[in-house]
Amino acid sequence: MTYLPLQIIVSLFVMLIVFRLKKKFKDNSLKTSEFIAWLVLWLMVLVVFWLPQTTSYLALLFGIGRGVDLAVYLATLVIFYLVFRLYLKIDKQQKEITKIIRHLALKDEDKNHDQS
Repeated sequence: MTYLPLQIIVSLFVMLIVFRLKKKFKDNSLKTSEFIAWLVLWLMVLVVFWLPQTTSYLALLFGIGRGVDLAVYLATLVIFYLVFRLYLKIDKQQKEITKIIRHLALKDEDKNHDQS
């Protein structure tokens, strides 16, 4: 069974993403490690779409019955990891915003106190 139209669409999509990754990397918006991690992830997507039997082979190596199960497990792990990273970034930003607001409030309070 061939999935050629879907494979072409996914390939074009991945090429677009890789192009954007490369641009972000050149703009110094991505660290080298982040660039490599995302690039590997998207290249793995291409491999899975063009050679779906690879997931079955890898699943057998890990003792998992079907290749699609392995793909779902890995996708779930990646999603949980990314959500965790987002949580950490949001928490850090909230702390920085709170620090800035306190500083501005104290500065404003000093200014109001000096005018009295």
